Parts: sequence; C-alpha cells; structure tokens
Amino acid sequence: MISSRIRLKVQSVKAVKDPENRECFQIDFVEVRQRPPVVMMSSPEVPEEISQMVVQVTKGLQGVMPGAGKTEYEQRKLTLILTGEELEAFSFRPYPNQIIELNITEGRLEFKNI
Repeated sequence: MISSRIRLKVQSVKAVKDPENRECFQIDFVEVRQRPPVVMMSSPEVPEEISQMVVQVTKGLQGVMPGAGKTEYEQRKLTLILTGEELEAFSFRPYPNQIIELNITEGRLEFKNI
C-alpha cells in the first residue's frame, strides 16, 4: 500500500460562485517544504585559500539578502471549491495560515489538523 503525507497550509479562503451560480468557498492550499541547504562548489584549479574566501563571502551575501533566514518555502498544491453543504461535510473549518496534514492513501484524501 503506497501512501503519501503532505504538510499543507491554508493560503486563502474566498467566497466564489460556481458555473451554476451557487455560492461556494474556494480554499487554496500550499505545501510547506523545507528549504534544501545551499551547497557551494569551487573549481579544483583555484587555490584552497581563495576557494574558502569565496565561499565565506558568498555565504555572507546570502545572509543579508531578503528571505535568507527562512528555512521553509511554499508551493501551490491544491484548490478546493466547495458549496456550503460540501464544506459542512468536510468536517473542519479552514482558515488562512492553518497548518494541516494531507494523507493520500489508495485514492483517498484525508485532512488532519496539526
């Protein structure tokens, strides 16, 4: 049995109308991922002292850039458009910045509050 667990954040909840002109709620989810570490490589022809200095300068510049201190990033993942009845059956009230866990198992989507 293959299953997948994804950490999601509710990005927005909006009132919209569907093609049949019914009042609905659009819920946008983004996946919260860990930012991979930055790996610095230098050419083997460059002397070791210069290579270390370049790495230190580059890390220093990356530290002052906007967003440098963040350890996570967000990627758009899922949008649900639900009527009021469907949202009631959904069994939880999503709100912006809420963190949830999505488990995908054998064709089922299971949402769980964290």
